[in-house]
Amino acid sequence: MRVCHGCQKSVRENAIYVMGKYWHTHCFVCAGCSRALESDRFVVFGNKPWHQHCLRCPGCNKPVVDQYIEKDNAPWHVACFHQKFTPSCAVCGEPLQGRYFQDFWGNRYCAKHRNYDRCTSCGRIVCGPLTGGGMRFPDGLVICNLCCDSGIITEARAETLLQEMRQALKQIGLNLANAPTPIHLAGRDELHKFSRHKHHEEHPLLGLARWQVTRASGRIVDRSFQDIIIQQNLPELHFRTVAIHELCHAWFFYNQYEGLPLEVEEGMCVLMEYLWLRHQKTREAAYFIQQIAQSPDPVYGDGFRQARQALKRLPMKVLLQYLKEKHRFPGAIAAFFYH
Repeated sequence: MRVCHGCQKSVRENAIYVMGKYWHTHCFVCAGCSRALESDRFVVFGNKPWHQHCLRCPGCNKPVVDQYIEKDNAPWHVACFHQKFTPSCAVCGEPLQGRYFQDFWGNRYCAKHRNYDRCTSCGRIVCGPLTGGGMRFPDGLVICNLCCDSGIITEARAETLLQEMRQALKQIGLNLANAPTPIHLAGRDELHKFSRHKHHEEHPLLGLARWQVTRASGRIVDRSFQDIIIQQNLPELHFRTVAIHELCHAWFFYNQYEGLPLEVEEGMCVLMEYLWLRHQKTREAAYFIQQIAQSPDPVYGDGFRQARQALKRLPMKVLLQYLKEKHRFPGAIAAFFYH
């Protein structure tokens, strides 16, 4: 016995055979509007017949004619689906399909943008949609428009911030007292001209402390601290981290820490940045903390991680004394017996 697929009653007369099933003509209706269908003019979705104009995309409410993507029992135009459910590139706005990248701030972008200019300070890709553009300074420094409003451009402002960071360093345990630390803003070329070493491959050189040691017959006859130079146009938070780093170098100089290995001195200076940043409680500070913690640099990154581990083993005052005596970070056993 033939049974109507629509009403499940027997079919004798007035029947049609569509979609591999029998139907009463009055039971063959659109799944969308429930009105009668013509057996040769309909579309199938979800194993049900539809008027073509009734099968609509939930995204744009227009009929689905060609290709579609099914989600939650509804047909979506491919473009509408990607607009609704596929994240778009923060740079070009195209749907992110396949491999893509995401920065610290949650911005996702196509792989083709990974080599675009990035802000030296916040690391974002510098472009209109993401940062409102930015500035490339003559010395090559790139600062996005989200960061440039707080850029340090006068030495008067730089001096004020440096004094505040001297106090911050004192609170950590390194007191410069009345030791002079003149501040000077400079471009990248000048900074690299006076660099004491070339371990600046991961990030551009943004600051340095300068001093002069005069020797005669192998003996030190004069020691004088010259100044701290910091990259001009750095945003305030970034300037502060560079300042406390260079002030730590000044502290080592004034306290006559002679012969410290590079990874020990730089590691301790980065540790000062880290300890100060932990108290700032802002997204910007969290970004710099992440950059410090994840740095693969063998001097700044590895040196910092050794310094942080050493601080877990010895209090700051004791650790500083150990470094002056031993010129290396303490291992677990050395730290235990040094107490």
